[in-house]
Amino acid sequence: MLYTFLKLLYKAGLWFFFRKLEVRNAHLMPTSGPLLVVSNHPNTFMDPIVIAAQLQQPVYFIAKSTVFGSRLQNWILRQMHLIPINRKEDNPDTAISNDEAFAASFNALYQQKTILIFPEGNSFNQRRLRKIKTGTARIALGAALQSNQDVKILPVGLNYTAPTRFRSDVFVNVGKPIVVSDYLAAYQHDNQATVLALTEEIRTRLEKLIIHTPTDEEDELARQIATIYKDRLTSTVPASALPHEQDFVLTKGIVKSISHFSQTDPTRVATIKQALNHYMLQLKRLHLQDPLVSKASPDVMKQSIAGLLYLIVGLPVYLFGLVHNYIPYLLPARVARAVTTEEEWFAPIMLTTGIFTFPICYSLEVWLAHEWLNLHGIALLVYFVSLPLSGFFTLHYWSTLQHTQSHWLLLRLFYSRQHIIAKLRQQRQHVITLLEKAQQDYLQKAG
Repeated sequence: MLYTFLKLLYKAGLWFFFRKLEVRNAHLMPTSGPLLVVSNHPNTFMDPIVIAAQLQQPVYFIAKSTVFGSRLQNWILRQMHLIPINRKEDNPDTAISNDEAFAASFNALYQQKTILIFPEGNSFNQRRLRKIKTGTARIALGAALQSNQDVKILPVGLNYTAPTRFRSDVFVNVGKPIVVSDYLAAYQHDNQATVLALTEEIRTRLEKLIIHTPTDEEDELARQIATIYKDRLTSTVPASALPHEQDFVLTKGIVKSISHFSQTDPTRVATIKQALNHYMLQLKRLHLQDPLVSKASPDVMKQSIAGLLYLIVGLPVYLFGLVHNYIPYLLPARVARAVTTEEEWFAPIMLTTGIFTFPICYSLEVWLAHEWLNLHGIALLVYFVSLPLSGFFTLHYWSTLQHTQSHWLLLRLFYSRQHIIAKLRQQRQHVITLLEKAQQDYLQKAG
C-alpha cells in the first residue's frame, strides 16, 4: 500500500521535475516477472524512481544495508520493497555474508516478482559505466536453477542531460532482455566462468544503452564537439527518432570517433581539443553561447526585438508566478544543500522535498485567497489552476530573459567592437573545418 502510494506520488513529481522524460523501446519491458532489471547508476535515489515509474508491475530494490536502522525504519523500507545487501566497502573489517539478501532475492523471483539492481554498486554522476559486480549474475543464475523458471534480465540505460538540475531531461534507453536459461547448461558445468560470462554480457548491453566516455577529458571534449557540431550531423539520424534518441545516437557517434582518433591519431585529437578550448574560453569571457555566434546579425536583431516584446507583455504574469512559486521552488534546493554536499543526492532530495512544498504552499495560498480575497467557486478554481501554470511560465520567462540578454550583448559587441565578433567567428569556423576533415577521414576509414 505504501509502495503504491509513493509510486503515484513520485510519478507525478517526475512530470514536474523533468522538462522531458523519453523512453526508447518501452515495448521491450516485460509486465511481469521473474525479472531482474539492471541499470547504470548516475543519480542515486532518482534512478530507481525513474525506472520504477516506467514499469507496470511493483518493483523490489536491492539496497545497501547501511540505509537500514531502527525497527520502524526497517519496516518502512521493507514496505517500500527494499532488500538489504552487505557491501565490502561499507564494512571493510567485517566478514560479509549476503545469504539473507540472496535468499530474499531468490524468493522474490520464485514468486515471479521484479527486482531492480544497480550492478555498479555505487552511484557516480559521470557519463560512464563502472566495473560491474557479479552479484546480479549470481542471483539470476541461482534463481533460475532453483526455481526452474524463465528468469530474464532487462538492461536499462539512464541518460540525463543534467542529473542535478530541475527541469532538465532524461532519456531512458531500454534494451532487449537477456534470457538466463540460455546460460544454465554452462552454469551447471562451470558456475564461476558462467557468472563472469553473464556479467560481461550485462556490461556490454548496458554500455550500448548509455553515453560511455572512458575519462573526464574525453567526456568534456565530446560535450564541446556536440555543442558546436552536432547540428551538422542530424541528417545522419532517422527523422522518426525521438529528439533525445537523436541526441543519444549523435553523441554516441561523437564519442566513438574520439576513441578512434585517440588510438590512431592522438595529435589530431590534441589539435582539435586545443582549438575548442580556446574558442570556448573566449565565449565564456564574453558571456556568449555558441548557437548565438553562428547566427546572422539580422536574425539576432529580429529575435532580440521579439524577445524584448515577449518580456514586456509577459512581465505581469511573470511577477504573479514569481510571487506565488518562489518559496516552494526555492525550498527544495535549500534543503538539498543543507542535507548533503554530495552532488549526486541533490536531484532526489529536491524531488522529494518539492513533492511536499508545492502542494502545501499552493494549499496555503488557496486558503488565503479564500479568506482574504473572498474567492469562491469558479474564481477560486481558476486561481488554483493559475499557480502551477504561472510557475512554468516564470521558468520560461527567465530563460527567455537570459537568451534576450545574450542577443543584445552580441549586438552591442557587433556594432561597438566588430573585430572581436569577427575573430570569434573565425575561430569557430576553424574548429568546424577541423571537425569536418576529421569526419570525412573517419567515414572513409569506416567505409
